[in-house]
Amino acid sequence: MSRRVSKTIFPRPCSRSFIPIQRGYSTSPQNPAISKPTHVLITGGSRGIGLSIAHAFLRTGNHSIQITGRTSSTLETAIDSLQETCKLANPDTEFSDQTLALLIQGTRADASDPSIWKSVFAPLRKEHGAGWQIPDVLVNSAGVTYSSLLMAMKEESIHHVIDTNLKGTIFACQAVSKAMIRSRRGQSGIEPKKSLCIINISSLLATHGGKGSTVYAASKAGVLGFTRALAAELGPSGIRVNAIVPGYINTDMTQAMDPTARRKACEKIPLRRFGTVDEIAEAALFLARNEYANNCVINLDGGLSAAM
Repeated sequence: MSRRVSKTIFPRPCSRSFIPIQRGYSTSPQNPAISKPTHVLITGGSRGIGLSIAHAFLRTGNHSIQITGRTSSTLETAIDSLQETCKLANPDTEFSDQTLALLIQGTRADASDPSIWKSVFAPLRKEHGAGWQIPDVLVNSAGVTYSSLLMAMKEESIHHVIDTNLKGTIFACQAVSKAMIRSRRGQSGIEPKKSLCIINISSLLATHGGKGSTVYAASKAGVLGFTRALAAELGPSGIRVNAIVPGYINTDMTQAMDPTARRKACEKIPLRRFGTVDEIAEAALFLARNEYANNCVINLDGGLSAAM
């Protein structure tokens, strides 16, 4: 079941002329392709792993960020924190409100609804015309889970998990890859074309399963199979497709675990701790930067998969 999606809420995109001409965000009339920020689109980017990835990109270079999330309040809080990160990462740059609105954008959207891609892209097309920001990097981080035995799981919940985790990833890749291919066809010059990148967030449960997580495991296993097939399909077009497979990570979901269950989970992990969202973000940066990483699946589980 799809949900109605609202327009981009905060902040609105602004003209490209507001890109600051200092540290990391410099412009060059001779080679504007170099000065253009790398545009990163992150679904589910308003919290958890997705938000950490957004912060990591802003801390490490010339990037503009667009995140999606399901609630306006969470998006606004996330954007406030991302603006602060942008300022701290560029202390020699004075950012106007208009510049920050260009560099950091938020769209309220439910990843389970394929029609969101009209709401994600349409405001940018309207504002920029031919110069609207096509993502250089897409990170599919939106996800939901229900802890329930299959026999007790409601049909609506099953659809919600599959629609968000698997179909949401598929529709995002379909919409963004089309735009990516068009953008690469329009590139010119003697410099080699830089590849574009899609990063899908899967889960250790995709390969090892677990009681009470049948549908979630199925959705994330589907993401892995989809990633591998898409890597072969889009590689010749200069688009790399990779996946990250997190184990137990300190997020809202794991913090809600029963203390006894959490302790037992830690005892099974060879490193004896849960991972952090920042450690997942570092892997995303590697996949985005490494020009030979295609069909690359990175397990980040503290060694748990080897001990199971």
